Formats: sequence, C-alpha cells, structure tokens
Amino acid sequence: MDSFRKFLIEESEEGTKLKHITHAEDRPIQHGAKGFQHAYAALHHVHDHMKAGNNSSALTMKYDGSPSIVFGHHPETGKFFVASKSAFNKNPKLNYTAKDVQKNHGHAPGLVDKLNSGLNHLKKIAPKTGVYQGDMMYSEGDVNHHDNGKASFTPNTIKYTASGEEADKIKKSKMGVIVHTQYHGDDIHTMAADPHPDLHNFKQHPDVWHKSANHDTKQIHYSESDQEEFKNHMAEADKIHSANRGTMYKATEPHRGEGNHLETYINHTVRTGEKPDAEGLKKHIQGKYDKAAAKLKTPAGKSKKNSEAKSHMIHIDANKEHYDNLLKMHGHLQDAKNVLIRNLEQHEGGLEHHIDNKKSKPEGFVINHGGEPTKLVNRAEFARANLLKVRK
Repeated sequence: MDSFRKFLIEESEEGTKLKHITHAEDRPIQHGAKGFQHAYAALHHVHDHMKAGNNSSALTMKYDGSPSIVFGHHPETGKFFVASKSAFNKNPKLNYTAKDVQKNHGHAPGLVDKLNSGLNHLKKIAPKTGVYQGDMMYSEGDVNHHDNGKASFTPNTIKYTASGEEADKIKKSKMGVIVHTQYHGDDIHTMAADPHPDLHNFKQHPDVWHKSANHDTKQIHYSESDQEEFKNHMAEADKIHSANRGTMYKATEPHRGEGNHLETYINHTVRTGEKPDAEGLKKHIQGKYDKAAAKLKTPAGKSKKNSEAKSHMIHIDANKEHYDNLLKMHGHLQDAKNVLIRNLEQHEGGLEHHIDNKKSKPEGFVINHGGEPTKLVNRAEFARANLLKVRK
C-alpha cells in the first residue's frame, strides 16, 4: 500500500492541470503581500457564504479519495477514456482499453485495478461529451458491510461510513467517485480546469455511487460569537500586514516561496504541534544543513554547508521581528480559518469519518475564489495525521 501511495504522489507531480491546492494561511508565506490579499478575501468569501447559507460549487468539501481519476470522452475523437493525472503529461497516458491500462501503469498493480474499474463503470454515468476529474472512493472489494446495516470504505487516511439508504446504494454499487472538476477545451493539451463542474448531465446507475462535493451551509449554525471571533483574528492579521507590508515581505523573501524553508518549517510544526517562530525556523534550517553536511565526506564540502547555514542564521537574526510578525500573521489567519472549519464541520455530507478507528471530521473544504482554489484544512487533525502517515 505504501508503494502504491508513493506512486500516486509521483503521478500527481507529473500532472499540470489541477495544481496543488494551497492552505489559506500559507499564501502570504508563498506569495507575500499578494498572497495575503488573496487569503484575506478567500476567507471572507467563506464567511459571507456561510452567513448567507449558500450551497454551490464555490465552497466544496474535500474528499480523501485515492487515486484521483480523469475520465470522459476525448474532445477530438469522442472515445471514452480513463487516466490518472498523467492524462496531462507532455505525452498523455490515456487508457481506452484494459490493454492500455496495463501498458501505461503495469508497474503499479493497485492503480491498474482502480483504472480498470473506472474504465468498466464510469461510462455508465458520464455525459456523452466532456472530461472530468474526481476522487475514487472505492472499487469492488473495498466496501465493508457491517451487521448494523452500515457500509464503510477507506480510500486513504479517512474511513467513511454510510448509513440507511446511502449505505444500501454503496453496498450494491461496484465503485464510488466524487467529481470535483470539469475541463474545457478542444484538445487534451490545452484544456483548462474548472472547479465548477456541471453535474446535471451525469446519469444515475446502480453500479456507480457518486455525489456532489458542494457543501450545503444551510445545515450549519454560524453563531454570532464565532463570527466575532473570526473577525477579530482577521483584524489582527490585517493589522500586522498593513503595518509591516513595506518591509516584512522583503525581509523574509529569502525563505518564502513554494517549497522554501518557511513552508517546510510550517509543515514541520504541524507534525510536532509546536508554535512557529523565528527561533524555531532557525533550528529547522540548521537541522537541515547539519544533516546535509553529515552526508558529505570532504572537509571542504562540510565547511561549505556550515557556511551556508550560518548565512541563514545571520539573516534571520537581523530580521527576527519581521519573521516573528509574518508567523504571527500566519497564526491569526490559521485561527480565523479554524473558526470557519469548526462551523463547516457541523455538516459532514451524510457520512461518518474516522481516522485510526477514532471519530474524526471531514478532510477539509475548498473555497473557489478569484479563479483559484484555496483549501481549508484542520492541520492539527487531518494534515498532521496525513503527514505522519506519509513519513511512515
């Protein structure tokens, strides 16, 4: 199973159409002032959406499915195909037959089984035209039937459990999928992702269980006290941004950006539970350079790594206030987001959630704002469990 997950991660890195979705609070760490402005507006979008009790594809629930599957009718030939995210490689891996699946993915038997299931069954519900992407929740043999009439499946980290009529449908079906994206364009290479898929033309078939990812906020009670808490954290974040934007983003630029030290440090604190600050960032970076130096055999190589680490320490010490302010602002955005999440979690989409046999909540939610998706995840619960699972 670990090798299968590793393969899926590698496959997802090849895909270019549906990019990695950023945590709201990480946007300033990745993109500075513009990142803050987008995060601030996106979080307020969720706040307003909840106050209005809206139900649309602007706000969706994240489902912890695996693998991500692309399917539909080729825009040029009209032939039905299934694929992993490698559908959008420079040399697309599209599967029209079981032989194609074996040829393209035979080195990953688990993926072969899932794609064959999609090939056999998704055409039963797919519209006659269009390309879509979704999370596969289960295929044949993955659903557990319980004595109390419930049905459960565990595609990745979360175990989902259905009751009543929904459980009956799942037990009778041969696969489950949550469709979250539609693609538009005249050929595979130029297709653009749309997070607002039109699902009206999808058919119903007993072999395929599927549902919308839209999150119905009419099912949520968003209290006045929680709204006030949200506003307070947002005001504190904005205060730091407004007072320091002229210097803070420039001073922290050497360690900002996607995959840079600040982002990896944030992920480190998710695993450990510690509160991010400038001193913690220094220890994180120093630890990375110490490990890198330990792998080198020559004194010159070790000296170079130690010198690089020292330059990082000097820069952070000289700009400690800016790093601490950036991380405090990150904390307020995260706290504001967590207020939204704990309210959104009141409605679990009709499924129970468990991680390691303990009651949990949904993986998270996605707000589609300004033409870009932003994820809202309780990092202390789901993200931590997922990161620790990957490390194992």
